[in-house]
Order: sequence, then C-alpha cells, then structure tokens
Amino acid sequence: MLKKTMLTWLGALLVWCLWSGIAMAESSSVQVSIAKFPVKVNGQMMNNKQLDYPFVVYKDVTYIPLNWDLMQELELNIDWTAAEGLKIYRSCCTSPYWMYPALDKTKYIQSGKAANLLTRTYSAKVATAPIQLWGAQIVNDKEEYPFLEFRDVTYMPLTWTFAHTRLMMDLQFSLEEGLSIWSGQDQVLQQIVYDDAEALYVDAMGKDYKTYAMMKIDKKLQTKPEWIEKEQAQNIRDKAAQDAQAGAYEGKKVAIERVGNSLTYEGFQLGELRKEEQGILGDTKLQIEGTLYEIDSKRKLLAVYTYFPIAVIGPPPSSRYQLFAIIDGQLRPVTNYLYKPQHVVKNTDGSVWIARDRMPFRDFYFRGSGLLALMDINGNIRLANEVWNEQDISPLGFNSPTRNPVEPDGRLIVRLYGKSYTNELGIDPSTGLNSLTSELIDPQKDGLYEVLPTLELRKLSKAPDDGLSFYRDNEGDIYTIQLYSNTVTNWTQNRSKTWSDIELLQ
Repeated sequence: MLKKTMLTWLGALLVWCLWSGIAMAESSSVQVSIAKFPVKVNGQMMNNKQLDYPFVVYKDVTYIPLNWDLMQELELNIDWTAAEGLKIYRSCCTSPYWMYPALDKTKYIQSGKAANLLTRTYSAKVATAPIQLWGAQIVNDKEEYPFLEFRDVTYMPLTWTFAHTRLMMDLQFSLEEGLSIWSGQDQVLQQIVYDDAEALYVDAMGKDYKTYAMMKIDKKLQTKPEWIEKEQAQNIRDKAAQDAQAGAYEGKKVAIERVGNSLTYEGFQLGELRKEEQGILGDTKLQIEGTLYEIDSKRKLLAVYTYFPIAVIGPPPSSRYQLFAIIDGQLRPVTNYLYKPQHVVKNTDGSVWIARDRMPFRDFYFRGSGLLALMDINGNIRLANEVWNEQDISPLGFNSPTRNPVEPDGRLIVRLYGKSYTNELGIDPSTGLNSLTSELIDPQKDGLYEVLPTLELRKLSKAPDDGLSFYRDNEGDIYTIQLYSNTVTNWTQNRSKTWSDIELLQ
C-alpha cells in the first residue's frame, strides 16, 4: 500500500514538475541566495552547501523546498492535479500524532551532491501554477513573498502566517542558533501542573498514545526531562489540585429572586428582564444564577447570569451577564463589565482586582471577554481595558498552585494583545489555536506586563503565541509549552529549550 501511494505521488510530482517547468518559462525571474545561517529541521542540521534543494533567501525571508523527503519529515501533505494545481495542507486532529507515531517514523536522511555557493545569487522564478494552502487559494502575483520555483521544485516562504498560523509549524530563530523548524512533532509535553524549587512537573502523553504520564523538567532547562512513576505522578496531581483549591478566589452562589419580570436580591432592584427573557424558549424556562463576592463590610460585588438551558455551541440563546457593586448598602450597576468575574482579590492598600481571562469558543475566543478592573477603597471601579485601550487582558498565575498570583504590594502579571478596546460582543477570528487572521492594531503592545494597583504598566517581555497556557512558578517566573513543538519557555528569564519527540519518548 505504501509503495503504491509513493508511486502515485511520484507520478503526480513528475507531471507537476513538467507542467511547472512550462509555466516557469513565462514567469518573472528573481535572484535568491543560499541561506548562510544555520538551518535545522526537527533538530537536524541541514547541509545547505550540498543539498540539491537547499534553503534559500529572497527579500530577507527564508524559503523551504517542497520536495518529497523533506515534506515527509515535516509531515506535510502535498497533492497536485491539473485542474487545481498544488495543494499544501496537514493531516491533523484525529489522532494524538500527526501522520506517523514518532517511534515508527522513518529517519530523515539528507541527500545531495550539489556545490552550492554562499557568495553568489541564483535565478529562481515566481510560481505561476495554482497553489492552495490548506484550502486558501494563494494569489501569488499579489503576495509580498510569493511562492518560487527553483531547480524545478516549488519553494514556500516561511512567513509566520503561512508556516505557523496555517500549517502549524514552529519557527525559532536566534543569531546564535540560526533558524530551527519544528513540524510533525508528537506533542509529548502537554501542560505544567506543579513545581518545586528545582523542577517543573508536566503532564505528558504516554508512549502508548492512550494514557497521560508525567515528566519532571529541571527549571534550568539544561538536562533531559525524566519520566515519573505513575503513583508519584498521581500524588503530584492531587497535591496540585489541593493547593489550587486552597488558593481559589471565587465567590459564593446566592439566590436571585424573580418577581414578575423584575429581578431582585435581598431587597435590591436589579432591573427588568428583556423582552426575549420574559417568556419560554422551546420548552425551557429562564435560569437565573447569582454569585456574591464579599470584599469587606462596606463593599460587595454581585454577578447575575441569565440564560435558557438549551444545548448549543456557544452561549445559550438570550444569555447575558450583569455585574453590580454594593457599596455602603447602595447598588451600583457596572455596565462595562459584561462577563462574570473569575477572580476578585483585595490588595493590602484596600484596592481590589476584578479579573477574568478570555472565554474560549472552539478554537477562538469571545471578543472583549478578557477583563481587568480595579476597585478603589470607595467602591469606584475603573476598567483597565478602557484605560489601556485593550480589547482583552489575560491575568496570569491564578491557575498556578504554588504561588499567590498577586504580590503583597498588589502587583499583577497580565498579557495584553495589542487590539483596541471594544464592548462589541462576538467571536474574534484572529485569536485562538487556529486563528483565521493575525491582525494586530499595535504589535509593539502585544506582550507580558507587570501592572500596579495604580494601573501603571511595565513591559516584561514580548508576546508568546496566542492560545498558550501560562504557568507561574513559586518564584514568580512565567512558563509556557509551545503548541507545535516540545518547547518549554521561561519568559521571565528569557530562556527556552526544545526536545524532539523521539528524544523524549526513547
């Protein structure tokens, strides 16, 4: 079966090369250079001086050859038909690995006897054949970095949008190490669940691809992770859950009374139901949930959630959140906080953080659901999203079991996304694991910040990928695990380490 598949693919490739060769004669010529910096593919250094299809650079962007053996190593799919041209995509999301389990994968062996010179340029041509990138048609003559043809092979620009956003490749670059491309890697490292003075404890995919295991990773990121015995791993998970529960910052459930079409709480008039909330939807009645956050004797917060309990993807029909402040016995609606707070934390100076992370929807997030507000000692509330002109703000560290997310002086770590504030509800297609766009209003603002109870900001680092889970350890350092490679990053100390799936599983 494998032999037949390879013959079919190679036959299509031969037709593609002949067809593209004719098209190239009519396409525009450009000058490219052989990449002079180190290039690694899944940890293996590429011999760019001898490869028949080396990595090249055009307009300061690295281009990757779409030849058969390299695509197999990266576990990318390529199809070609005369009617639709070249299609590049990835088979994913139906198994815990991509195309092949890491331990069953054929080792990639470089081939080539070329004599590529790093001191000269070579002629390539802009590809004219139809190209689709995971279903999206490429208008190649409009692209700033077009697909190219070099030595009768199509080359793809390794832009962030093409390689990372669309094809789920992890690109890493540094002046010391050059370019590292990680693709088709089994996601062995899953999520950090606990830490101590020396190590992180990470839920990991078991070698059988069916069960969860755990790995211990030295915080210095200098040694190979170690597998932990099943019983010890469960003890660590239990300890993490216990410590997380002890540090929870959630409110308590309270009853909200409905009188006719009005809502009340202990004599406070919360307002009238909207017309669409007053009747019955299908065979369901409106559900009303209340959560009370008791800050001190003078200040309380009350969150009210109304919805019809209908099973749908996304929020139930006609659902809404309302937030009220009760200050010295007086009710104050908080009209710009449109979601339920997840964390309400009182600082030593009497100010109060009112925080929640973004609300997920499939692979995306609800626009404006990541909220941070600050209440002063008199009960006045300022929404940081408005002050900083930020659509979403993610508070970090609240799910980490070994450290209080708020410092004694009230400092907090947050993630900003560089998108302008809006109170418009809906899905943001430029966020999440498989974002449809990657637009930023202010890319320089996208990053991790320390914020004071005065709402002053101090930038700590550049922005990680969207959709990552953050973990704050007992020293206050922020860690993430990359989406498409087994990379652990300490953003506070600005260091990271990537292990191949084979290295971890063997």
